[in-house]
Amino acid sequence: MKNLYLFILLLPVYTVLFAQSWNLKLKSTVELRTFKLTNKIETSEIKLAGATITLNKGGSIVSQIQSDGNGEFIIDVPANGDYLLVVTYPGCNAKRFAISTNGVPENIVNEKYSPSFGIEGVVMAKGLPGIDYGLLQQPLARIAYTDKGKKFTHNQIYTDQMLGGLMNLRNAENALMESFTSANSAGDIALNKGDCALAKIQFEKALNIIPGERYPGDQLIRVGNCLKEKELAEKKNAEKAAQEKLAAEKAAQEKLSAEKAAQEKLAAEKAAKEKLAAEKAAQEKLAAEKAAQEKLAAEKAAQEKLAAEKAAQEKLAAEKAAQEKLAAEKAAQEKLAAEKVAQEKLAAEKAAQVKLAAEKAAQEKLAAEKAAQEKLAAEKAAQEKLAAEKAAQEKLATEKAAQEKLAAEKAAQEKVAAEKAAQEKLAAEKAAQEKLAAEKAAQEKLAAEKAAQEKLAAEKAAQEKFAAEKAAQEKLAAEKAAQEKLAAEKAAKEKLAAENERAMQQKRIAEKAAQEKLAKENERKTQEQKQKIEEQRRLDEKLAKEKVEAERLAAEKAEAEKLAIAGGKDPKIITPITSGAEAISDKIGSGDARYSIPQTLGAGKYKETVKRGDELFKMKRYAEAKPVYEEALKQKPADPYATSKLAELEKLIKK
Repeated sequence: MKNLYLFILLLPVYTVLFAQSWNLKLKSTVELRTFKLTNKIETSEIKLAGATITLNKGGSIVSQIQSDGNGEFIIDVPANGDYLLVVTYPGCNAKRFAISTNGVPENIVNEKYSPSFGIEGVVMAKGLPGIDYGLLQQPLARIAYTDKGKKFTHNQIYTDQMLGGLMNLRNAENALMESFTSANSAGDIALNKGDCALAKIQFEKALNIIPGERYPGDQLIRVGNCLKEKELAEKKNAEKAAQEKLAAEKAAQEKLSAEKAAQEKLAAEKAAKEKLAAEKAAQEKLAAEKAAQEKLAAEKAAQEKLAAEKAAQEKLAAEKAAQEKLAAEKAAQEKLAAEKVAQEKLAAEKAAQVKLAAEKAAQEKLAAEKAAQEKLAAEKAAQEKLAAEKAAQEKLATEKAAQEKLAAEKAAQEKVAAEKAAQEKLAAEKAAQEKLAAEKAAQEKLAAEKAAQEKLAAEKAAQEKFAAEKAAQEKLAAEKAAQEKLAAEKAAKEKLAAENERAMQQKRIAEKAAQEKLAKENERKTQEQKQKIEEQRRLDEKLAKEKVEAERLAAEKAEAEKLAIAGGKDPKIITPITSGAEAISDKIGSGDARYSIPQTLGAGKYKETVKRGDELFKMKRYAEAKPVYEEALKQKPADPYATSKLAELEKLIKK
């Protein structure tokens, strides 16, 4: 009795100790999903090592671990608290889970109590631009203890809502990636057809949809090479056209020259014939007139002979007078020229003498000044007083010499001025003679220049006429080439506009199909939501019934305790009840745990996977759908639906 009493006293202490010492073991696997985006979508998933798993409570970190080489992790969540589990990896959106370990009844806690819960799988992925990932700021699941089954589980309604939101996110990502790959596909088609401009538009559109992706950037390099080749080909074609144009112009000019030469030849032949005919007519006329005029010719010849002799005498007299006049003028000019030469020689000699006299005076002055300076320097060292007096005397002498020099220079200048006046007079006379000769030469030059200008004017007129004809031909050719170029550019623009319109129509058709698909999907989700609400209502009714049944059992238990007390038994002593759950071997701690918690989140994950596979199957993306159904079989082995889909895909892929 004493030991029993002590056990009863210590039982609350043991209960508190057990309640404070247990942990919820939470485990999962982290996967990394990546997308390779080209002109199609390629998805791959791998087990992610090195992901950070952080357990937070009220803004503080409780514990932090990393996923192992297989992407797996197990973390202990302490009892009696509300926690937030956050899974992160560089460049990926974080995933959150709310966990509550409150509300576990004390009567099920003992030294072997070690509950566990498994999250099906945490998929990490890089976010895409333009997608609103605000939903991921909320927990993806809320995990807590439930009296039903005495286990930890998740809130099914909340989880379904979050899965629906995640599906919407995935649809938005798929639509964005489809738009991206469609633009790349259109760019590839245009590039293969040689339409570099359209290909550039499509690849730049793809980069605007998802910036930084490698595929459109690599393709744009090919587009640049294509444009360069096009430009080079156009340049070569233009050069070829220019050469052909020059050849055509040359041929046309040669043709015109040949035609002109032929016409000139014909004109020359015609002129020669007309000249011969005229000469023949003139000869005949002369022959007819010759006989009648011979008598008059003889008389006229006698008269002309007398007139000629008289004219010859007059001409000889005139020529003799002119020669005498020219001889007199020539003698006068030669005399003036001789006088001019003599005067120039005299002036040169005088200038040379003046220059020599000036140089001699300057040298003498320099020599005198040098001697005076040397003398002053010598005397200054001996007698400073005499040097001052001598300096005054020398100053007077210098001033006198300067005055004499000025007088000499003035006389020389006056002499030069007189000589200059005489020279200017001679020069004026010479200038008058030269002016007469120059005027005569100018008149002859003007006559020659006038004749030359008239000749040049005639040649210029001919050249301008030829140039005008050539310019007219070139203008016509240029206008024709410009019209052909405008027509080609117009055709290219119309072709580009038609292709753009066709691309826009295809885009509108695709967008309409996507909208119709989205509308159907929303309608389906609405139906599913209604079904879930109905199931929840049924569940609430079932829980209400179970609550009534539990209250009835509690009343019966209370009655039984009263009867037990009346029979001498103590109801406070707890007798463990074996439920058989310990035999389950695929749960964390199943060998030791009193209560085992099944991994119930897998069903939602399986549905999401199958749904993704069905969407890819509908879009005829069979190669991408196959690994998704294989993933579904891993989540739910031997599933008949996934198995049948894989068999159907094998046949379709082999075709």
